[in-house]
Order: sequence, then structure tokens, then C-alpha cells
Amino acid sequence: MPSPVIELRGVRKAFGAHSVINGLDLSVPAHSIFAFLGNNGGGKSTAIRLITGLLRADAGDVEVLGMDVRSERRAILAQVGAIVDAACFYPNLTAAEFLRIGCTIKALPRSEIGRVLDMVSLGAARDRLVGRFSLGMKQRLAIAHALLGSPKLLILDEPSNGLDPEGIRDIRELLAALPRQGDCTVFVSSHNLDEVEKIASHVGVLKGGALLFQGPLAELQSRHAGALLVDVRDAARAGLVLAEAGYRAEAGAGVNQLTVHGVELQGADKVNALLVTSGVGLVQSVFRTPSLEQWFLEEHHV
Repeated sequence: MPSPVIELRGVRKAFGAHSVINGLDLSVPAHSIFAFLGNNGGGKSTAIRLITGLLRADAGDVEVLGMDVRSERRAILAQVGAIVDAACFYPNLTAAEFLRIGCTIKALPRSEIGRVLDMVSLGAARDRLVGRFSLGMKQRLAIAHALLGSPKLLILDEPSNGLDPEGIRDIRELLAALPRQGDCTVFVSSHNLDEVEKIASHVGVLKGGALLFQGPLAELQSRHAGALLVDVRDAARAGLVLAEAGYRAEAGAGVNQLTVHGVELQGADKVNALLVTSGVGLVQSVFRTPSLEQWFLEEHHV
């Protein structure tokens, strides 16, 4: 089994008397798209700064790519691409000229410029001034800069902030493709839970400086109740049968459709059997997985 790309053990960080990270244990698998979630002020940005070595932990261990951030930060950053804060650009440079600076700093060949621009679908705009780019184009250019040198780890803090729907889609498609295109793990912090759910393979949910959950997204979804969408021949009677059994059912989109809430995947067969034996004429039953947003709001009592 491959070693974790990011591993935090018992990490703590406080600013004065205010504790932000409280004994954080985090493990990010190789070649995953790991979504790091939490409320504002919950410690996500602080954790990212600890991972990149911009801050030092008060206690605990932080390892990236199998190396200790405190003693091997330079070697780590040579293999990491990151956008930690809002990206800054030189508006009077072209996209290619902007990336050339990155190639010089990282001692990379100029051929990297065309490669990363093509990866983010900006090849045709390489000679346009960055000052004339849309916000979405600038965000893609920032990601192109982070991808210089084919990093093994890409760290992005809120990559879709401020983007229109088309820009959000472009970023989503780009990030989803990265682990398939090479030896790259994506660690992304985001408030856009709908987008996260479309691309993430793993999630870590932070609350109060500690993790509520970390693991495969599918595992998180399987642990929590969703809804069962049923088509029946007698919806009125089916509603009564379900209510008597303690289920909460609401009318669905169709005349004889019901949505049964609070049903776990493992309990769907029990509901189906109840409807069949009650003679209400079960036609179809579809389990709807709880959304990441629903779970997040419930856990944070919003």
C-alpha cells in the first residue's frame, strides 16, 4: 500500500490563547482528489499553511511526500504546486512570459510553458496580456503555474472562488483529470460542496480544529441516511402505512410518487418489503444518496 502523500499526527497550532488546530490527524492517499472541508475559521487555511511549511506546528508531526516539513521543506516544495492565497499576476506580461518567470525560478525548460497551458486549455491565449484575462482564465493560469514541473502534489485553497458557472466547470474538469494524467495527488479546500462531490475521491471534514471524518467519499455517503423515492399505485394508502411504521414520507413529483426520508441504504429493502406486503402496489424504488452538502449542514447544525 503506497505511503500517504500528506500525513499529520497529533498536530496542534494556536495563536496566542486561541487554539486553531487541536490534535489533528490527517492522511491523504496517493493519487486521490482529497477535499478538505470545514466552516470559515475552522482551521482549513491554517492546516494548509502547516502542510506547506508557511507555519510551524506547536506540536505533532507534519510529513509531505514522506519527508518532514520542518527539516526537508525545500525538497518537499520542489515536488509541490500550490495556490494558498489569491494568485497575483503581472498584468502587462503575456501568459507565456508570466510562466517563463516560474520556469526560471524552478530551473525548468521553456517547453513546460506550452505543456501546462495546454493542460488548462489556455494554449491559444499564450501571447495575450494577463491583464485582459477573465477571472476564470486567471485562475486557470494560476493552476498552470502550480503545475510547472509536474508536481506530485497539487494544493489548492478555494480554486473556484468568484468564478462563473462555466469557469467552475472548467476547473472541475481540469482537477478531475489530473490524477489520471500522471503521478499527481490533488488536495483541495473548498466551500463549493456540490463541485467537491462531483470530483473528490476522499474527504476530510474539519470542525473546531479536529476532524469529524476522513476517508473515501463513498464511505461517508454510505454511513448516513438518504431518501427512498418510490412509485406506488396507491400513494395515499402507502403514506399511511409508512407513517404507522415510523417513516416520514412526502408527496413526490408525480401523483403516485413518495419520498421516504431518513432511510439508510441498508434499510431500503425493509421499506420496500413493507410496501409490497401492504398491497399498495410498489412499482419502482430508487435510493437517493445523501448529498455532501446535506451531511455537512447537519453535522454543523446549520
